Amino acid sequence: MAEVYEVARAPSGSVATVAAVTSEMPNFQVYRGSEPPRFANRIELECAKMLDYHGVPWAYEPRTFVLERDDEGRVTSAFTPDFYLPEEDLYVEVTVMKQSLVTRKNRKLRELRRLYPHVNVKLFYRRDLERLAQRYRLKLAS
Repeated sequence: MAEVYEVARAPSGSVATVAAVTSEMPNFQVYRGSEPPRFANRIELECAKMLDYHGVPWAYEPRTFVLERDDEGRVTSAFTPDFYLPEEDLYVEVTVMKQSLVTRKNRKLRELRRLYPHVNVKLFYRRDLERLAQRYRLKLAS
């Protein structure tokens, strides 16, 4: 069994509730992480299952990119993409947030691209995931 953490966010972006959801943990064949993944939501689990099914090696949240520090050097803003696909040298972030609420995530992504121009990262929005879900019969989180 795997723990999948469902995080509900207030319109401001702050965490409103967190609840662990127990889910069947697949026996991942091409997962490249050292620890079992702890997915933040069901869509991440479904994406991991799809990558694994198609034999695409992946790691879950292997790196956090620092975007901003305060005057004392403490991290004040960072971005941790959901997946890394080593054979593609590509980081992937998935979001099922409403399009109107992804502004902050888009801002962080732009900052990541500015600070780390050599890093390849792709953001998949709800509409992208809905298309994949239809094609591959995935269960999307609502």
